[in-house]
Amino acid sequence: MNKLKSNIGWLIDKSDYTREDLRQRYKKSANTISNWCTGRSYPSVPELYDLAKLLNCRVDDLYREDNK
Repeated sequence: MNKLKSNIGWLIDKSDYTREDLRQRYKKSANTISNWCTGRSYPSVPELYDLAKLLNCRVDDLYREDNK
């Protein structure tokens, strides 16, 4: 089974939003947002869909397969 690699940090960096904006929007700690960006933890499914809409991408764009 392939592991997922997060694109969330990269997508945030190229958007008009900051990690702090996401922290406030989802009422999460800075550590949680950082973990989403590094792939250590994952948003819930409703959060994934909202995040994709916010970052103007598809849910599929938030992660990619890491073939390592």
